[in-house]
Amino acid sequence: MKISVICAVMSALLLFSCTREQKLKTVFEDNFDRAGLGDNYTVQGGDWKITDGAVTSTKAENRNLVLTGFALPRNGVIELTMWSESEGVDVKFNAWGDGLIHDHGDGYSFILGGWNNRISVISKLHEHEKKRVENRTKLEKGKKYRVKVERAGNKIKWFVDGELFLKYDDENPLQTSEGYNRLSFGNWRSNVFFDDLKISEFIGE
Repeated sequence: MKISVICAVMSALLLFSCTREQKLKTVFEDNFDRAGLGDNYTVQGGDWKITDGAVTSTKAENRNLVLTGFALPRNGVIELTMWSESEGVDVKFNAWGDGLIHDHGDGYSFILGGWNNRISVISKLHEHEKKRVENRTKLEKGKKYRVKVERAGNKIKWFVDGELFLKYDDENPLQTSEGYNRLSFGNWRSNVFFDDLKISEFIGE
């Protein structure tokens, strides 16, 4: 009897997972195959531009490039390619932020090879947040990383090249209804690149 109940529960969970995956809908894409940044983006400062079909910056000192022309869905998936041509790596973006100027992160920050390629993190509102989660894998200069961030309610998962890299559970998640619905590319003083942005939404929730 117990085995039958367990099997039924597992089947239901698998069905829910498959149904959820089928309900993922692409709502925004940008491959940056153009000369200028365009009207969808607002530059807070720094030297943000498009070069050879990718967004790039060499010095922004935490003044971001904000996607102001599209609001992030509350539950969904963000995919992009990101890399750094600096020895210290340090390439990052922010999601579900308010799009305003902050010195230490906006919304949830996703930092790959930060602090001179010593620590990668997911943090909330501040990159030195005490509850941030860390991965100390060394990253490679010049390697193009395909990353995916999945948010479902209070749970955030970050995948790098198809492998789960970090996960962050937030007991008090930022709400899109309160203005936390912006994506932004970030940089301090590294030679960073971003390309092939895709945003999808879980529909029917």
